Amino acid sequence: MDDIIQKKIDGVLDRIKDPQSGMTIAQLGLVGKIRYVEKSRKLIVFLNRLGKGKTCCATLNIVFLADFETAIKEGLETEFPQFSIEFTDF
Repeated sequence: MDDIIQKKIDGVLDRIKDPQSGMTIAQLGLVGKIRYVEKSRKLIVFLNRLGKGKTCCATLNIVFLADFETAIKEGLETEFPQFSIEFTDF
């Protein structure tokens, strides 16, 4: 991945903070990796989902991660307006 693209992605992940802890997305480790697909003009965000074992934990994480997904998507769309953004599990 190009250094400029990597720096933009890192910047997005460093700007988005959890309001409860004040930690960034990067510090929380919620994004496992981001794949840059130049040919199809796409960024694929691989999320580390937590608490898959128990239904209550999984439900809370869906709500928790939905806000982060929205913030990540908006941040990446600002930096890369010509790319589509997709999410998947890591």
